[in-house]
Amino acid sequence: MVYKFDLQSADYMRDPFPTLAAMREAGPVIRLKIPLMGKVWCATTHEAVSDFLKGADKFASDGRNVEGNHSAIPRLMPRSMKLLAENMLLMDDPDHRRLRKLVDGPFLARSIDAYRPDVARIADELLDQMEREGNDDIVSGFARGLPLRVISEILGLAGQNREQFLSWTDKMTKSLGVVMLIQTIPALGKMMRYIRSEIAAARAGERDGLLVDLVNAEADGEQMSEDELVAMVAILFIAGHETTTHLLSTGVATLIAHPELLEELKADWSLVPQVVEEMHRLNSPVQMTKPRVVRDDMEYFGQQLKRGDRIIASLAAANADPAMFANPEVFDIHRDNAARHAGFGGGIHLCLGLHLARAEGQVALERLFTRYPNLQITQPPEQREWIKRIGIHGYQALPVDFGMAGAKVAA
Repeated sequence: MVYKFDLQSADYMRDPFPTLAAMREAGPVIRLKIPLMGKVWCATTHEAVSDFLKGADKFASDGRNVEGNHSAIPRLMPRSMKLLAENMLLMDDPDHRRLRKLVDGPFLARSIDAYRPDVARIADELLDQMEREGNDDIVSGFARGLPLRVISEILGLAGQNREQFLSWTDKMTKSLGVVMLIQTIPALGKMMRYIRSEIAAARAGERDGLLVDLVNAEADGEQMSEDELVAMVAILFIAGHETTTHLLSTGVATLIAHPELLEELKADWSLVPQVVEEMHRLNSPVQMTKPRVVRDDMEYFGQQLKRGDRIIASLAAANADPAMFANPEVFDIHRDNAARHAGFGGGIHLCLGLHLARAEGQVALERLFTRYPNLQITQPPEQREWIKRIGIHGYQALPVDFGMAGAKVAA
């Protein structure tokens, strides 16, 4: 049986739990028809999703590694887009392992902790800018800009086109549908040229930061090629900031909807790490994985999968599975296993930037609610506009009242 579940409507975005429950009730692995993807298998329970995420031996990220399959990248795709598509997220071992070895070190928790003061400074600068410009949208003014500016500073990007590059990247990540994606191709070419110029500057000793480390990184006597460096930098921006942006937009709304828990957090900021994990679990900013390809015929959680079939995992359904999380629809900042959410993936494709995303979320919430303790959303839930792109759970905009009188007292 092939199921159709509405995963894009505003009703689903406001309250996804009934749909996610229906998906799990249909089975731990079910057949779905999804817009643009067509028919795919889908893991729905926490157990099945966890197994899928760790199952690189069963499922290939690159279809070319399955006999009889081919690349999912169209031959007529512009070179700039092909280069971007040939990134670590879509690779299998040993190629994935080689690149991961080269980039893992700078993204370890102990490395990311050193950047927390920079994250706080950038958060304050963005809030200053919102006040100066009279911008009351926390998404455009804060949630989108923070991860973009943080990663650009960590990388050490500079040059006269840096601000233009950030603008291009922001537009790329907001693209919806094939037509809008095609319209971004000219900007994508300019983005790639800017990244190459920054790589050249890093090699010439004219930059400081993570980009220099990536250029010089060596493992087992190998270094990244220039094309691999370009794809790595681009994916850090285009994919890497998505989680933080939507974690912040939905998380701010969730906290304001639970004033007693927000007051508890403001009284004790040591709670912020577990608050961020619970926000991630509850809201699932990234709702599903990219499709992978079944390597061989197999029985999998009661279903007969054929070699070449495509399969995804519903991270949102796993994060709302009552078999793992008691009362999963409840926002519980004292939940002792919230960090077992599936939002950062798992296995060889465990999110490279998970420690950075956590640090950004934690620091951003503290800076925002310390500065604006009386922050309120000025739009009722039924009027809020959600991103329509399937697989993403976040607001297009979230207008707020900063409660400036309270902010001045706090300052």
